[in-house]
Amino acid sequence: MKVFSRLLLVGSLFCGSVLISSCTKDFAEINTNPNDADTVDPRLQFSYVLNRGASERYDQWRGNLIYCSIWSQQLSGEWETDRYVTANEDWLSAWWRDSYRRVGKDIVEVINNSEPESNLEAAATIFKVLYFQRLTDMYGDMPYSEANQGALFAQPKYDTQQEIYMSFIRELKTAIDALSSDKDQLGTADLIYQGDIAKWKKLGASLLMRVALRISDVDEAAARDAVDFATSAGLMNNRDDIALLSFSGSNTDGPNVSGISEVFQDFGISGHLFRYSDEVVNRIIAFEDPRESTLLETYTNDGNIDNTVGPGNHLGRPNGIAPGTNDFVFAQPRRDVMVAYNSPVIYFSYAESEFLRAEAIQRGFITDGTAQQAYENGIYAACKMLSRYPNAQEISDRDINDYIGEIGVRWRENQAMELIHTQKWMALLFDGFEAYANLRRSGYPDVTPGLSVGESGGEIPKRLRYPNDERVNNETNYREAAARLENGDQLDSPLWWDVN
Repeated sequence: MKVFSRLLLVGSLFCGSVLISSCTKDFAEINTNPNDADTVDPRLQFSYVLNRGASERYDQWRGNLIYCSIWSQQLSGEWETDRYVTANEDWLSAWWRDSYRRVGKDIVEVINNSEPESNLEAAATIFKVLYFQRLTDMYGDMPYSEANQGALFAQPKYDTQQEIYMSFIRELKTAIDALSSDKDQLGTADLIYQGDIAKWKKLGASLLMRVALRISDVDEAAARDAVDFATSAGLMNNRDDIALLSFSGSNTDGPNVSGISEVFQDFGISGHLFRYSDEVVNRIIAFEDPRESTLLETYTNDGNIDNTVGPGNHLGRPNGIAPGTNDFVFAQPRRDVMVAYNSPVIYFSYAESEFLRAEAIQRGFITDGTAQQAYENGIYAACKMLSRYPNAQEISDRDINDYIGEIGVRWRENQAMELIHTQKWMALLFDGFEAYANLRRSGYPDVTPGLSVGESGGEIPKRLRYPNDERVNNETNYREAAARLENGDQLDSPLWWDVN
């Protein structure tokens, strides 16, 4: 029944105007054996995984928004986590339980059931690394080499984060080399690039660059080698290379809609207790960011736009303030643009790839091009990609150039890293996973911790605690992993790559 429900779900992806196309003649070929409870076509399962990683409300809510977006101080709200408290075990364990054990399991099955060295195996491997990087960057050491293999490893060992990252590098290199337009075609199974193998190769290379730079302060040699490989393979180099999932928004639940948007829309004008942090809003206003009118809106408690709040007057919510505040004085994401039901979910952007390239040049890992040009390309791409959202007007080149010339934005060699990472942080709105990881790794932007002490001594947490059921169901391996952490299984224990 579990496999059959997967087939029903993904069938609706193709036949219900879910994403990029309607039902096609080769769907029957993909769905080869719908009545076999023991097998599922890996191409169909690949579609399911790509969609679920973006459309599942619970995963986005409990991982991306409640923890990562708040702890990166992009969002704020009346949540325990905004006060650095993790007492709610259901929230705490949600991403481990629902993403590692479900999405992780499915993507491993796709890889295991694909033809060796096929494009499907390679693309699935790239997506697997993207997803598991989110997981290890939230928790640290975790099961990876023995993960999601059922009874074979009922109590999987916790690989060290260093071991996991070395595996990421090996797997991405192999996947990038394996991708070829002369092999099997992904076709309608590919909900991100619609079968464009060249774009998958660019995504793999840019992801490898992200992986490399994450470890650049703890293993420079490995980082340099991975950067060399990634640049030789070819990074994202234009706006159309963005890896995103589009949604029809035809229903208000399930695979037709953005999971992020469901969190904001399903609970009414409260935005389900999320507002932009003052760290975001203050920067937008101070530097006359042309994204303001696309990103921000202030609403009254009856759901109307508060017309007394004009451009330059929005307020951000300070992280960690006491519950019970009138949250309607604070800016929310525009409900008809950024969190509409048919808004896209971005897995990896060209803007991020350019910011990565800017950092690599600044570090001396790359000699082709200038860090300033890559930085400005990243800002340009970050502004332009907002036109992918419904009801958004494309920001003009003139407004972007004016913004790039602002005192707090314009290139300054002696502040290069701060500028690069601050603009990357802005570009990563709604990708809290990466924003939170990059903030910890780089130390930028320079944000003030929230106003509550919580469980992390008043500092932004450095990781998420392991779920309590790991202490029971995988006790020996859990205890070994917890003992390797500087302060044990606590929020203030830094991850392996976090040395800033």
